[in-house]
Amino acid sequence: MAFRIHLLFITTILFLLSFYDANGFVTNQKQLRIASFSWQNCGPSSDPIQIRSLSVTPDPIQVPGNITIDLSVNVASTIPDDIHVAVTMERKVGGFFVKIPCIDNFGSCTYGDLCKDWAEVCPKYFEKYGIPCSCPIPPKTYAVQDASFPITGKLPSVSDGDYRITGDLASSTAHLGCIKLQIALKG
Repeated sequence: MAFRIHLLFITTILFLLSFYDANGFVTNQKQLRIASFSWQNCGPSSDPIQIRSLSVTPDPIQVPGNITIDLSVNVASTIPDDIHVAVTMERKVGGFFVKIPCIDNFGSCTYGDLCKDWAEVCPKYFEKYGIPCSCPIPPKTYAVQDASFPITGKLPSVSDGDYRITGDLASSTAHLGCIKLQIALKG
């Protein structure tokens, strides 16, 4: 379960949740370079979770290896304990973005009960930055500087192309936030 939330965080920050400020990515078969990267909050400005800044290094990212994340997130109201995230991953094919299906928790997947998973992962990686490790999460601007994460497993093989990854956070009663990444990978 801790690996799932760690992978979720990496895919949501790396793919979604930061697929990058870096310029490269190595799969288990070949090295890919990130030709372009951009991110944006995709929900309304009234969403209680707004990412203010995001960067991921090194360039290129090595698998296995470590990534370093700098992240600033403004939480405007208390985040409840029943949050889930819907990740939509798409690849551009013939001028149109096509949804990548959820296979083995990779692709366009929905992850529920994030507070439980967060409580398992947070103490190891985020507690030292003053980020609460249990829900509800109080309002505050949270910052992570030079946070290093190991990538020890193999990520699914990806190919050259343009990708769009969206992470949409919600609770049972409200929309909480959304981030959209656009990445162009070149071999």
